[in-house]
Amino acid sequence: MPTPTPIALIKPANRLFATIDIDTHTNQFKAGQLPSTYYMTGAGPFLRLRPLHRSGFGMFEKATRVVGIYTGDWVSAETFQENRDTNDNILFSYLGDNATDITAAITALKGTAKTTQEIIDQNAAVHRPDLNNSIVYVDRGPLEGSVFGGDQVKTNNYYRPMKVVDATAADRNAHTGHAFATSEAAETFYGAHYPALLDQLMQLGQSAQMIKTDMSPRGVTVETPIQTDLQYYPEAMFENRAAQLNFLKRLYMSFV
Repeated sequence: MPTPTPIALIKPANRLFATIDIDTHTNQFKAGQLPSTYYMTGAGPFLRLRPLHRSGFGMFEKATRVVGIYTGDWVSAETFQENRDTNDNILFSYLGDNATDITAAITALKGTAKTTQEIIDQNAAVHRPDLNNSIVYVDRGPLEGSVFGGDQVKTNNYYRPMKVVDATAADRNAHTGHAFATSEAAETFYGAHYPALLDQLMQLGQSAQMIKTDMSPRGVTVETPIQTDLQYYPEAMFENRAAQLNFLKRLYMSFV
């Protein structure tokens, strides 16, 4: 059931990770995006804050969530667990089903690191060195904060971005999304491209936020509460994605 703001879960202390679009041709995070950020306490609830999407802005809250990252061909008709255990066409790393384990798993990923340039060099090599279920954290360069995976069979020795996959429970079908990024990487991206915007989004956890519609000259201003599990302002309402982004930026900066 939709819940009106404020949503107490939405605050920096509960931010676990983010998802971000990666341009694998230029080897950098794509411009013109607002990365989604993910929040959790204990074993739940879990919330995805999605500021920009073709289907619109939304906050999606689940009582429980199991999370991993993967690259390769996920079988959507099979469960999270079935893919994890029997899908030989993916590289997979399990993050966990509670905030403590997910945080620890992300920290552990940072123990095996490559620079952005090392990722580029592997992928550009005429004779690519063999990779064997290699999952690496990118610790320097434009892709810092992302995770890439590579394997001789599964990715033909290319490093590919690892994407977030999550489900209500391990025996349920999963949602597959965009490339994983650490919470710090998302914060850096917002700070560089949209200063103060991520802080403004945190107002969704601090006070009631409204969409105000001016009905003048024959009416009054109508206030519609912003709630979870609903979608607002899809791209189809606008001339293009850039117009949608500009409108949503203004909306978020109006939060109080």
